[in-house]
Amino acid sequence: MRISTSQIFNQSLASMLAQQTNVAQTQQQVSTGKRILNPSDDPAGSVQLLNLQREFSLSEQYVSNGVNARNKLEREEGALASATDLLQRIRELAVQALNDTNTPADRKAISTEINQLNQQLLSLANTRDANGDYLFSGFATDIQPYDNIYGSYQGDEGQRNMKVGAGVFIATNDPASKLFEAAFTQTLITPDGGNTGSGQITVTNNSGVAATFPELTFTYADPPGEYTVTDGVNSASFSYQPGMTVNLGELDPAFPGLGIRLEGTPDDGDQLTITKEPADEAQTMFITIQNFANALAENRVGAGDSPNNGDFLINMDAALDRIVDGRAQVGGRLNAIDQQTEINESLAFAMEKSISEIQDLDYAEAISRLTRQLTGLQAAQQTFSRVQSLSLFNFL
Repeated sequence: MRISTSQIFNQSLASMLAQQTNVAQTQQQVSTGKRILNPSDDPAGSVQLLNLQREFSLSEQYVSNGVNARNKLEREEGALASATDLLQRIRELAVQALNDTNTPADRKAISTEINQLNQQLLSLANTRDANGDYLFSGFATDIQPYDNIYGSYQGDEGQRNMKVGAGVFIATNDPASKLFEAAFTQTLITPDGGNTGSGQITVTNNSGVAATFPELTFTYADPPGEYTVTDGVNSASFSYQPGMTVNLGELDPAFPGLGIRLEGTPDDGDQLTITKEPADEAQTMFITIQNFANALAENRVGAGDSPNNGDFLINMDAALDRIVDGRAQVGGRLNAIDQQTEINESLAFAMEKSISEIQDLDYAEAISRLTRQLTGLQAAQQTFSRVQSLSLFNFL
Protein backbone atom coordinates (compact mmCIF):
# COMPACT_ATOMS: atom_id res chain seq x y z
CA MET A 1 0.00 0.00 0.00
CA ARG A 2 1.34 3.36 -0.97
CA ILE A 3 1.14 6.22 1.51
CA SER A 4 1.35 9.63 -0.01
CA THR A 5 3.00 12.59 1.61
CA SER A 6 -0.35 14.40 1.90
CA GLN A 7 -1.87 11.41 3.66
CA ILE A 8 0.94 11.42 6.20
CA PHE A 9 0.40 15.12 6.77
CA ASN A 10 -3.37 14.71 7.19
CA GLN A 11 -3.05 11.81 9.62
CA SER A 12 -0.48 13.64 11.72
CA LEU A 13 -2.60 16.79 11.76
CA ALA A 14 -5.77 14.88 12.75
CA SER A 15 -3.86 13.18 15.56
CA MET A 16 -2.58 16.47 16.93
CA LEU A 17 -6.01 18.10 16.67
CA ALA A 18 -7.61 15.20 18.57
CA GLN A 19 -4.94 15.47 21.25
CA GLN A 20 -5.48 19.22 21.47
CA THR A 21 -9.26 18.71 21.80
CA ASN A 22 -8.75 16.28 24.68
CA VAL A 23 -6.33 18.63 26.37
CA ALA A 24 -8.70 21.59 25.95
CA GLN A 25 -11.64 19.62 27.42
CA THR A 26 -9.62 18.44 30.39
CA GLN A 27 -8.30 21.96 30.97
CA GLN A 28 -11.88 23.27 30.96
CA GLN A 29 -12.92 20.58 33.45
CA VAL A 30 -10.06 21.55 35.73
CA SER A 31 -10.84 25.27 35.47
CA THR A 32 -14.60 24.79 36.14
CA GLY A 33 -14.32 21.92 38.59
CA LYS A 34 -17.09 20.10 36.74
CA ARG A 35 -16.84 16.66 35.22
CA ILE A 36 -19.89 17.00 32.94
CA LEU A 37 -19.58 19.98 30.62
CA ASN A 38 -22.00 18.76 27.94
CA PRO A 39 -24.79 16.14 28.03
CA SER A 40 -22.72 14.01 25.67
CA ASP A 41 -20.01 13.70 28.33
CA ASP A 42 -22.33 11.48 30.43
CA PRO A 43 -25.92 11.15 29.10
CA ALA A 44 -27.23 9.15 32.08
CA GLY A 45 -25.50 11.42 34.59
CA SER A 46 -26.82 14.51 32.79
CA VAL A 47 -30.42 13.31 33.19
CA GLN A 48 -29.89 12.65 36.90
CA LEU A 49 -28.22 16.03 37.24
CA LEU A 50 -31.11 17.90 35.64
CA ASN A 51 -33.65 16.18 37.90
CA LEU A 52 -31.62 16.89 41.02
CA GLN A 53 -31.03 20.51 40.06
CA ARG A 54 -34.76 21.03 39.51
CA GLU A 55 -35.58 19.53 42.92
CA PHE A 56 -32.81 21.55 44.53
CA SER A 57 -34.21 24.77 43.04
CA LEU A 58 -37.66 23.91 44.36
CA SER A 59 -36.23 23.26 47.79
CA GLU A 60 -34.49 26.62 47.76
CA GLN A 61 -37.75 28.29 46.71
CA TYR A 62 -39.58 26.59 49.59
CA VAL A 63 -37.00 27.94 52.02
CA SER A 64 -37.42 31.43 50.54
CA ASN A 65 -41.22 31.12 50.79
CA GLY A 66 -40.83 30.08 54.41
CA VAL A 67 -38.84 33.24 55.14
CA ASN A 68 -41.54 35.40 53.50
CA ALA A 69 -44.33 33.58 55.32
CA ARG A 70 -42.49 33.95 58.63
CA ASN A 71 -42.05 37.69 58.10
CA LYS A 72 -45.78 38.14 57.47
CA LEU A 73 -46.81 35.98 60.42
CA GLU A 74 -44.35 37.63 62.79
CA ARG A 75 -45.81 41.00 61.84
CA GLU A 76 -49.32 39.65 62.50
CA GLU A 77 -48.24 38.12 65.80
CA GLY A 78 -46.74 41.45 66.83
CA ALA A 79 -49.98 43.28 66.00
CA LEU A 80 -52.04 40.75 67.96
CA ALA A 81 -49.67 40.92 70.92
CA SER A 82 -50.13 44.69 71.02
CA ALA A 83 -53.91 44.25 70.69
CA THR A 84 -53.84 41.88 73.67
CA ASP A 85 -52.04 44.49 75.78
CA LEU A 86 -54.53 47.19 74.76
CA LEU A 87 -57.57 45.05 75.56
CA GLN A 88 -56.16 44.05 78.93
CA ARG A 89 -55.54 47.69 79.76
CA ILE A 90 -59.07 48.63 78.67
CA ARG A 91 -60.47 45.87 80.87
CA GLU A 92 -58.44 47.12 83.84
CA LEU A 93 -59.77 50.63 83.30
CA ALA A 94 -63.32 49.27 83.02
CA VAL A 95 -63.02 47.48 86.37
CA GLN A 96 -61.74 50.72 87.86
CA ALA A 97 -64.49 52.79 86.26
CA LEU A 98 -67.30 50.47 87.41
CA ASN A 99 -66.33 50.98 91.05
CA ASP A 100 -69.08 52.96 92.79
CA THR A 101 -66.50 55.19 94.50
CA ASN A 102 -65.80 57.01 91.19
CA THR A 103 -67.18 60.46 90.59
CA PRO A 104 -68.59 61.47 87.19
CA ALA A 105 -65.36 63.42 86.59
CA ASP A 106 -63.30 60.31 87.36
CA ARG A 107 -65.26 58.25 84.87
CA LYS A 108 -64.98 60.91 82.21
CA ALA A 109 -61.20 60.93 82.60
CA ILE A 110 -61.10 57.15 82.31
CA SER A 111 -63.29 57.29 79.21
CA THR A 112 -60.76 59.62 77.57
CA GLU A 113 -57.97 57.08 78.02
CA ILE A 114 -60.19 54.24 76.78
CA ASN A 115 -60.99 56.30 73.65
CA GLN A 116 -57.29 56.69 72.92
CA LEU A 117 -56.63 52.99 73.44
CA ASN A 118 -59.54 52.14 71.16
CA GLN A 119 -58.07 54.29 68.38
CA GLN A 120 -54.77 52.43 68.76
CA LEU A 121 -56.65 49.14 68.57
CA LEU A 122 -58.32 50.25 65.34
CA SER A 123 -54.91 51.19 63.94
CA LEU A 124 -53.63 47.67 64.70
CA ALA A 125 -56.56 46.16 62.81
CA ASN A 126 -55.46 48.25 59.81
CA THR A 127 -51.81 47.11 60.00
CA ARG A 128 -49.88 46.77 56.72
CA ASP A 129 -47.05 44.39 55.91
CA ALA A 130 -43.64 45.30 54.42
CA ASN A 131 -45.18 45.39 50.93
CA GLY A 132 -47.86 47.85 51.96
CA ASP A 133 -50.63 45.20 51.93
CA TYR A 134 -53.23 45.16 54.70
CA LEU A 135 -52.63 42.16 56.97
CA PHE A 136 -56.22 41.63 58.03
CA SER A 137 -58.22 42.20 54.80
CA GLY A 138 -58.26 38.62 53.53
CA PHE A 139 -57.65 38.48 49.78
CA ALA A 140 -58.51 42.18 49.43
CA THR A 141 -55.04 43.29 50.53
CA ASP A 142 -55.44 46.78 49.04
CA ILE A 143 -58.60 47.57 51.02
CA GLN A 144 -58.43 49.01 54.55
CA PRO A 145 -60.33 46.66 56.89
CA TYR A 146 -62.06 49.40 58.94
CA ASP A 147 -62.60 53.02 57.95
CA ASN A 148 -63.48 54.22 61.45
CA ILE A 149 -64.57 53.09 64.92
CA TYR A 150 -68.17 52.48 63.84
CA GLY A 151 -67.29 51.18 60.39
CA SER A 152 -68.00 47.64 59.26
CA TYR A 153 -65.39 45.21 57.96
CA GLN A 154 -64.48 46.05 54.34
CA GLY A 155 -62.33 43.05 53.44
CA ASP A 156 -63.29 39.45 52.67
CA GLU A 157 -62.94 36.15 54.51
CA GLY A 158 -60.05 34.83 52.41
CA GLN A 159 -56.74 33.52 53.72
CA ARG A 160 -53.60 33.78 51.61
CA ASN A 161 -51.52 30.59 51.60
CA MET A 162 -47.85 30.13 50.78
CA LYS A 163 -46.29 26.84 49.71
CA VAL A 164 -43.35 26.09 52.01
CA GLY A 165 -42.86 22.42 51.11
CA ALA A 166 -44.06 19.67 48.83
CA GLY A 167 -47.81 19.70 49.50
CA VAL A 168 -47.38 21.98 52.55
CA PHE A 169 -49.27 25.30 52.54
CA ILE A 170 -49.21 27.84 55.38
CA ALA A 171 -51.84 30.56 55.85
CA THR A 172 -50.05 33.90 56.11
CA ASN A 173 -52.93 36.08 57.27
CA ASP A 174 -56.30 36.14 59.06
CA PRO A 175 -59.32 38.29 58.22
CA ALA A 176 -60.08 40.95 60.81
CA SER A 177 -63.68 39.73 61.07
CA LYS A 178 -62.37 36.61 62.84
CA LEU A 179 -60.11 38.54 65.19
CA PHE A 180 -61.58 41.93 65.99
CA GLU A 181 -65.27 40.99 66.10
CA ALA A 182 -67.07 38.97 68.74
CA ALA A 183 -70.62 38.41 69.95
CA PHE A 184 -71.45 40.87 72.72
CA THR A 185 -73.59 40.12 75.73
CA GLN A 186 -76.22 42.18 77.47
CA THR A 187 -78.77 41.44 80.14
CA LEU A 188 -82.33 42.11 79.02
CA ILE A 189 -85.18 42.71 81.47
CA THR A 190 -88.47 42.33 79.65
CA PRO A 191 -92.14 42.02 80.66
CA ASP A 192 -94.09 38.89 79.75
CA GLY A 193 -97.06 39.94 77.65
CA GLY A 194 -97.26 43.30 79.38
CA ASN A 195 -98.66 41.74 82.56
CA THR A 196 -96.12 43.48 84.82
CA GLY A 197 -98.31 45.50 87.16
CA SER A 198 -96.08 47.85 89.15
CA GLY A 199 -93.38 45.32 89.90
CA GLN A 200 -89.81 46.20 88.88
CA ILE A 201 -86.53 44.29 88.71
CA THR A 202 -83.07 45.84 88.56
CA VAL A 203 -79.92 43.77 88.10
CA THR A 204 -77.45 44.92 90.74
CA ASN A 205 -74.57 42.53 90.13
CA ASN A 206 -73.89 40.30 87.15
CA SER A 207 -70.16 40.48 86.45
CA GLY A 208 -68.60 37.07 86.04
CA VAL A 209 -71.89 35.44 85.08
CA ALA A 210 -71.76 33.14 82.06
CA ALA A 211 -72.42 34.81 78.73
CA THR A 212 -75.79 33.11 78.38
CA PHE A 213 -78.31 31.42 80.65
CA PRO A 214 -81.92 30.24 80.30
CA GLU A 215 -84.68 32.79 80.57
CA LEU A 216 -85.67 33.44 84.21
CA THR A 217 -89.35 34.14 84.87
CA PHE A 218 -90.56 35.87 88.05
CA THR A 219 -94.24 35.32 88.93
CA TYR A 220 -95.87 37.12 91.84
CA ALA A 221 -98.60 35.44 93.90
CA ASP A 222 -100.78 37.33 96.42
CA PRO A 223 -101.44 35.68 98.75
CA PRO A 224 -98.99 34.54 100.07
CA GLY A 225 -97.10 37.67 98.87
CA GLU A 226 -94.11 35.97 97.30
CA TYR A 227 -92.28 35.62 94.01
CA THR A 228 -91.54 32.30 92.33
CA VAL A 229 -88.59 32.27 89.95
CA THR A 230 -88.04 29.47 87.41
CA ASP A 231 -85.73 28.72 84.50
CA GLY A 232 -88.13 26.14 83.08
CA VAL A 233 -86.50 23.30 85.03
CA ASN A 234 -85.57 24.63 88.45
CA SER A 235 -87.69 26.91 90.63
CA ALA A 236 -87.55 28.64 94.00
CA SER A 237 -89.81 30.98 95.95
CA PHE A 238 -89.12 33.85 98.35
CA SER A 239 -91.22 36.32 100.30
CA TYR A 240 -91.32 39.74 98.74
CA GLN A 241 -90.64 43.08 100.40
CA PRO A 242 -90.42 46.25 98.26
CA GLY A 243 -86.82 47.36 97.73
CA MET A 244 -85.36 43.98 98.71
CA THR A 245 -82.23 42.50 97.10
CA VAL A 246 -81.97 38.80 96.27
CA ASN A 247 -79.03 36.71 95.06
CA LEU A 248 -80.49 34.08 92.73
CA GLY A 249 -77.51 31.75 93.13
CA GLU A 250 -78.30 31.52 96.84
CA LEU A 251 -81.92 30.60 96.12
CA ASP A 252 -80.85 27.70 93.92
CA PRO A 253 -77.29 26.79 92.80
CA ALA A 254 -78.69 26.04 89.34
CA PHE A 255 -79.49 29.73 88.87
CA PRO A 256 -76.84 32.24 87.75
CA GLY A 257 -75.27 34.30 90.50
CA LEU A 258 -77.27 37.43 89.74
CA GLY A 259 -77.91 40.07 92.32
CA ILE A 260 -81.33 41.69 91.73
CA ARG A 261 -83.40 44.37 93.43
CA LEU A 262 -87.21 44.13 93.40
CA GLU A 263 -89.39 47.19 93.85
CA GLY A 264 -92.96 48.31 93.44
CA THR A 265 -96.34 46.83 94.36
CA PRO A 266 -97.05 43.95 91.95
CA ASP A 267 -100.48 42.40 91.45
CA ASP A 268 -101.28 38.72 91.73
CA GLY A 269 -100.05 36.93 88.59
CA ASP A 270 -97.68 39.69 87.43
CA GLN A 271 -94.56 38.39 85.63
CA LEU A 272 -91.15 39.68 84.60
CA THR A 273 -88.38 37.88 82.73
CA ILE A 274 -84.60 38.25 82.65
CA THR A 275 -82.42 36.89 79.86
CA LYS A 276 -78.79 37.22 78.99
CA GLU A 277 -77.87 36.42 75.44
CA PRO A 278 -75.31 37.36 72.78
CA ALA A 279 -76.34 39.46 69.84
CA ASP A 280 -77.43 37.62 66.70
CA GLU A 281 -74.38 38.92 64.84
CA ALA A 282 -70.85 39.65 65.93
CA GLN A 283 -70.00 43.24 66.73
CA THR A 284 -66.62 44.86 66.32
CA MET A 285 -64.84 45.32 69.61
CA PHE A 286 -64.26 48.96 68.60
CA ILE A 287 -68.00 49.67 68.77
CA THR A 288 -68.39 47.79 72.06
CA ILE A 289 -65.51 49.74 73.61
CA GLN A 290 -66.61 53.10 72.19
CA ASN A 291 -70.17 52.69 73.49
CA PHE A 292 -68.80 51.87 76.93
CA ALA A 293 -66.50 54.90 76.84
CA ASN A 294 -69.42 57.12 75.84
CA ALA A 295 -71.51 55.72 78.69
CA LEU A 296 -68.64 56.38 81.11
CA ALA A 297 -68.33 59.98 79.95
CA GLU A 298 -72.06 60.45 80.63
CA ASN A 299 -71.91 58.45 83.91
CA ARG A 300 -74.40 55.87 82.56
CA VAL A 301 -72.81 52.73 83.95
CA GLY A 302 -75.22 51.76 86.69
CA ALA A 303 -76.00 48.17 87.61
CA GLY A 304 -78.96 47.99 85.23
CA ASP A 305 -77.21 49.70 82.30
CA SER A 306 -76.34 46.56 80.34
CA PRO A 307 -74.11 46.10 78.41
CA ASN A 308 -72.26 49.05 79.97
CA ASN A 309 -71.93 47.43 83.37
CA GLY A 310 -70.52 44.06 84.38
CA ASP A 311 -71.54 42.73 80.98
CA PHE A 312 -68.83 44.87 79.41
CA LEU A 313 -66.20 42.84 81.25
CA ILE A 314 -67.68 39.66 79.76
CA ASN A 315 -67.55 41.28 76.33
CA MET A 316 -63.90 42.21 76.86
CA ASP A 317 -63.15 38.62 77.87
CA ALA A 318 -64.78 37.45 74.64
CA ALA A 319 -62.70 39.95 72.64
CA LEU A 320 -59.51 38.82 74.39
CA ASP A 321 -60.38 35.20 73.66
CA ARG A 322 -60.61 36.01 69.95
CA ILE A 323 -57.22 37.71 69.91
CA VAL A 324 -55.53 35.07 72.06
CA ASP A 325 -56.92 32.27 69.89
CA GLY A 326 -55.63 34.11 66.81
CA ARG A 327 -52.17 34.43 68.36
CA ALA A 328 -52.15 30.74 69.18
CA GLN A 329 -52.95 29.86 65.56
CA VAL A 330 -50.22 32.17 64.29
CA GLY A 331 -47.77 30.60 66.72
CA GLY A 332 -48.69 27.15 65.44
CA ARG A 333 -48.04 28.23 61.88
CA LEU A 334 -44.66 29.70 62.82
CA ASN A 335 -43.70 26.39 64.43
CA ALA A 336 -44.82 24.55 61.29
CA ILE A 337 -42.64 26.84 59.17
CA ASP A 338 -39.62 26.14 61.40
CA GLN A 339 -40.13 22.39 61.12
CA GLN A 340 -40.64 22.50 57.36
CA THR A 341 -37.60 24.73 56.92
CA GLU A 342 -35.46 22.14 58.68
CA ILE A 343 -36.86 19.47 56.37
CA ASN A 344 -36.22 21.61 53.28
CA GLU A 345 -32.66 22.42 54.32
CA SER A 346 -31.95 18.75 55.05
CA LEU A 347 -33.30 17.72 51.64
CA ALA A 348 -31.36 20.50 49.93
CA PHE A 349 -28.15 19.36 51.60
CA ALA A 350 -28.73 15.75 50.50
CA MET A 351 -29.48 16.82 46.92
CA GLU A 352 -26.49 19.14 46.84
CA LYS A 353 -24.30 16.22 47.90
CA SER A 354 -25.77 14.01 45.15
CA ILE A 355 -25.23 16.76 42.57
CA SER A 356 -21.64 17.09 43.69
CA GLU A 357 -21.06 13.35 43.41
CA ILE A 358 -22.37 13.30 39.84
CA GLN A 359 -21.02 16.58 38.55
CA ASP A 360 -17.89 17.51 40.48
CA LEU A 361 -14.48 16.70 39.10
CA ASP A 362 -11.93 14.35 40.64
CA TYR A 363 -8.99 16.74 40.48
CA ALA A 364 -6.33 14.10 41.08
CA GLU A 365 -7.60 11.97 38.21
CA ALA A 366 -8.10 14.99 35.94
CA ILE A 367 -4.62 16.42 36.50
CA SER A 368 -3.08 13.02 35.93
CA ARG A 369 -5.09 12.67 32.75
CA LEU A 370 -4.11 16.18 31.62
CA THR A 371 -0.43 15.33 32.13
CA ARG A 372 -0.79 12.22 30.00
CA GLN A 373 -2.64 14.15 27.30
CA LEU A 374 -0.02 16.90 27.22
CA THR A 375 2.69 14.29 26.93
CA GLY A 376 0.81 12.62 24.07
CA LEU A 377 0.29 15.96 22.35
CA GLN A 378 3.97 16.81 22.69
CA ALA A 379 4.95 13.42 21.25
CA ALA A 380 2.60 13.88 18.33
CA GLN A 381 4.03 17.31 17.61
CA GLN A 382 7.62 16.07 17.74
CA THR A 383 6.79 13.11 15.52
CA PHE A 384 5.10 15.37 12.98
CA SER A 385 8.10 17.69 13.03
CA ARG A 386 10.37 14.84 12.01
CA VAL A 387 8.03 13.25 9.51
CA GLN A 388 7.39 16.48 7.65
CA SER A 389 11.10 16.86 6.87
CA LEU A 390 11.34 13.43 5.20
CA SER A 391 11.53 13.37 1.36
CA LEU A 392 12.88 11.03 -1.34
CA PHE A 393 15.09 13.87 -2.47
CA ASN A 394 17.01 13.47 0.76
CA PHE A 395 18.24 10.12 -0.47
CA LEU A 396 19.13 11.03 -4.05
